[in-house]
Amino acid sequence: MPSRIRLLMLIIYLGMAVLAGRLVQLQVFQHGKYATLAQGNHQRTETIPALRGRIFDRNGTTLADNRIAVDLYYSGGPVRFERQILEILGLDGLPKVEKGEEVVLAANLPDEWVPTLAELSAGQSNLWLEERIERYYPNPIAGPVIGYVQGPTADDLKRGYERGDLVGRAGLEAALEDTLRGRRGLKLVEVDVRGEVIREQVLAPPVPGKDVYLTLDLNLQRAAEKALAEGLTDLNAGRDKLHEPHEKVAKGALVALDPTSGEVLAMATAPAYDPNLFTRRPAPAGEIRALQTDPAHPLLNRAVQAYTPGSTFKAVTASALLEKRLVTPSTTYRCLPAITFGGQVRRNWSSRDMGPMTVEEALAYSCNTWFYQAVIEAGPTDVIETIAARARELGLGKKTGVELAEKRGLVPDKAWKKERYGEPWYPGETLSVAIGQGAVLATPVQIASMLGTVAAGGEAHQVHLVRKVGSELKKVNVRQVKGRYWKTLQEGLRKTVTEGTASSRLKDFPVPTAGKTGTAETPGKKAGYEHAWYMGYGPYPLGKKSDYAPLVAVAFFENAGEGSRVALPAVKKVMKAYWKVPDKLPEPAKQPEPTKQP
Repeated sequence: MPSRIRLLMLIIYLGMAVLAGRLVQLQVFQHGKYATLAQGNHQRTETIPALRGRIFDRNGTTLADNRIAVDLYYSGGPVRFERQILEILGLDGLPKVEKGEEVVLAANLPDEWVPTLAELSAGQSNLWLEERIERYYPNPIAGPVIGYVQGPTADDLKRGYERGDLVGRAGLEAALEDTLRGRRGLKLVEVDVRGEVIREQVLAPPVPGKDVYLTLDLNLQRAAEKALAEGLTDLNAGRDKLHEPHEKVAKGALVALDPTSGEVLAMATAPAYDPNLFTRRPAPAGEIRALQTDPAHPLLNRAVQAYTPGSTFKAVTASALLEKRLVTPSTTYRCLPAITFGGQVRRNWSSRDMGPMTVEEALAYSCNTWFYQAVIEAGPTDVIETIAARARELGLGKKTGVELAEKRGLVPDKAWKKERYGEPWYPGETLSVAIGQGAVLATPVQIASMLGTVAAGGEAHQVHLVRKVGSELKKVNVRQVKGRYWKTLQEGLRKTVTEGTASSRLKDFPVPTAGKTGTAETPGKKAGYEHAWYMGYGPYPLGKKSDYAPLVAVAFFENAGEGSRVALPAVKKVMKAYWKVPDKLPEPAKQPEPTKQP
């Protein structure tokens, strides 16, 4: 064999040996490395969205739930089957998209469209379907109470949220975010060269958020919201008497709770909004902007905002004076039309001498001058500390603990005045605070809690909106407020209904109740534009065997006028709804109605 042929064959054998060695190296010694790389080209991990916890009322009626929504995303460039896709979506053309950006071509796709669009978009890296969990409210209640959710912001993404997650932005949705938010799962997705999914493997299943059961009763909640809305008629009747223009909306709040448990049965605020507005895709930017700029502030939950409490605070002052024995149940002062103190004339709401009164009658007829005289006799410079201390014991000036962002309110005293203004406390300021005017502020929820404590003889249950999380009942704090004169306060509030400022509307109500009207003057507003309050409870006396469940109800209307004409009717409507009192009752005996009621 010629040497050249042998050399050629040697080269061929050597080449084959090298190739064989390389093949052994790749398939045996480096198999794991390249198998992993091959899988990496066709596999990817994806997170699995977790369902947000649902929200129910106390009876199991759904208030907030989830549903799967499908969106079609587009990141620019040519698209196969463009004509068919645009025809399905009802679009004239594809939008221009900047490089590196993506847009939602169509949101909330109808179920019948999804299979066809999935087939048409398969394998197209610039066009894809994406599932997300959408929040919706099948039985919407006042938006500021239930709140709403939105997608994550840039800051949320840095905190561990992902695109498609829902984040509570207001109300209970925000306050209960940690409870309602679930934990995403993880899956391994295998795709072919066209990008079509071949198979999926769940590596870690998602963990849904916890369901929350509220203390709210949906039927009573709706009755409260309706009573607030209907209060506009009573409000504008007052505007007619003043020859003033009508208001377009009533601004206020109504809180109803069980004083024996602290459970909030209804929390209404007006004006309000439908929380479903914020779940729509694409978001209705114009409507949302209108809410945010509305001068009536419909995003505000007025049930937890602080306002001048007016004569509802007289129950606190009476309790403070009684417990320190600065007055007794039989202490009598004349209910004069006015007194002069410190060179200033301070008037009662009535221009006539209403005669001698005890503390019960002073509460029933809401006599300003009785409280002025009692405070002057006690020493107005120092008694402010007594009133402030009792107010705090009854839950004012601090948060109630309700599961919402709430204001603390304000219980002024000497230290507050010195710190805030660098000035001493003046005696005349105590006279103002004693009747719920001046610097004192309270929320409707605080007033309801305070009244519940008085009605229950000092037993104070923490106000709460959450009844249970999953199957676990919420533990609630109960404290006992010391006092020897609860019965005196209760009788004064009862007389408000039987003979005093609430008698014309509630004396013949079939369920015995007690309460207190309130008309709070507001700086810069003329007569007729006071804040209107009414706080009431029943059946009276609380604790006595009755066919009716215990209820405290507080209504507040901003700049609406007299409490007895605007707020009281709203509370009465809620009481009728709760106790199922028929609309048509025997005509009550006519009672003399004062020309102005605090």
